[in-house]
Amino acid sequence: MTTLRTISVSTLGALALLAAATSVHAANSATITYYSIGETDKDANHLAGGAFSNEVQNQLGANGLPVLNTAAYGCTTNCYSPGGAPTDVLADGEITYWSPTLNNGGAGATSDVALTGTGTVSLPFSVPSNFFPPNGTGSSDYNGFMAATISATLNNSVAEQISFSIGADDMAFAYLDGTVVCDLGGVHAESAGACVTPFTIGAGAHQLEVFFVDINNSQSGLVFDVSTQGVTTTTPSVPEPASLALFMAGLGWLGLGARRRARGGSGQA
Repeated sequence: MTTLRTISVSTLGALALLAAATSVHAANSATITYYSIGETDKDANHLAGGAFSNEVQNQLGANGLPVLNTAAYGCTTNCYSPGGAPTDVLADGEITYWSPTLNNGGAGATSDVALTGTGTVSLPFSVPSNFFPPNGTGSSDYNGFMAATISATLNNSVAEQISFSIGADDMAFAYLDGTVVCDLGGVHAESAGACVTPFTIGAGAHQLEVFFVDINNSQSGLVFDVSTQGVTTTTPSVPEPASLALFMAGLGWLGLGARRRARGGSGQA
């Protein structure tokens, strides 16, 4: 009975080891930071109407903000050129709706952006309408405009395929490791934005950042999702070969130990 009990406990331990080796954890939470922009901001109700897929440059700026993709800030091809481009920008073209310290859209070129809260949200994020300040709980954008950032670290142990989807009223931009993956510019009703085609990311940690702003009176909303294909988002229905081999080897050692204990016990009076 002692031998059987030892084998049972040890086998349960091996099964737990197998479960740890084969299970995977898909992190789907992100940090959201909420901002409110003053109703009299110089860009309010003055930006170009329509949905644009080239409003920001490929890389975030030196302050970690989206950079306006116009000729004035170094664009040479596929530049954003309609009348009514954002003017709440720094000397390098960084758009400042998400920076209380750097924004210059208020009276006398002062900041009219306030950080109003932070929280944790789940992906997919889906608030397609009535996303008003403060912190998405307000009833309209006639007392200030909503802006927000969503950030998360994507961790994957092997290379895997990833894709993105985005929609907003008004603007929303998404970046992975500082490179734009979704670009939805302009002032418009809730619309789907343009994102890059699915691609493969290498193993490791990858920084995801989403920037959203409503800057025109009427509605406000944001939807965003990340889809992955690989071990970080699914639990295999059968053990992977390496994990199965580890499990079988463990059982073999357990069996050998049990036989040795049984032989030792049979010689005792």
